[in-house]
Amino acid sequence: MSGAGGIVVGVVDHLADLDPEQLAAVTAPRGPVCVLAGAGTGKTRTITRRIAHLVEGGQVNPDQVLAVTFTARAAGEMRSRLRELGVSGAGSSGVQAQTFHAAALRQLRYFWPQVFGELRWELLDNKFQVVSRAANRVGLSTSKESVRDLAGEIEWAKASLIGPSGYAEHVAEIGRETPQPADNVAQVFALYERLKVGENGDRLFDFDDLLIYTTEILRTEQIGRASCRERV
Repeated sequence: MSGAGGIVVGVVDHLADLDPEQLAAVTAPRGPVCVLAGAGTGKTRTITRRIAHLVEGGQVNPDQVLAVTFTARAAGEMRSRLRELGVSGAGSSGVQAQTFHAAALRQLRYFWPQVFGELRWELLDNKFQVVSRAANRVGLSTSKESVRDLAGEIEWAKASLIGPSGYAEHVAEIGRETPQPADNVAQVFALYERLKVGENGDRLFDFDDLLIYTTEILRTEQIGRASCRERV
């Protein structure tokens, strides 16, 4: 929408109340921008204003923008701010804001059949029971605290892109303190991964798997790369 002199109405609102650093990030040309800032410095405001500024200026299609964050609460806050700025839509229309895991789950459900056909997978909401079974078979304690620590260590390893075979060597190299001897953790880790695969090949995916498999599909499969190139 234009006003007198062809000035775009609404853009000024997107740029209001921004400090110089935020303004520079919001108005940077379309393309990768890295913003390094601590808690409470207005990162969400900056990101949502940047999205609104790019959409308002016609530089991006709102239906092709996905904003991601870590927690459901933060994603909800981002959606609320995008709605206030007039760029967030319902369903699949408009800018989407989701957690990393929710976005990965949605993309994996879309791409998986195209890459792996009828091979099935289900989401493992809570890995505690599977980790407990693995720990029991290795001969480790299955107390709540012990299993919780093992599950947390497995999550750390997978987030660090470390598999069971390389776990013990890696933690030794960096001097990481482990909840159990590293070789035992590696055994639990390996068995945990095997227990998630059924006899017919069906799989259970934990939340870390969502990110790992989605990233791998987008990185290596032509269908994933082509889809991503259409997005901002």
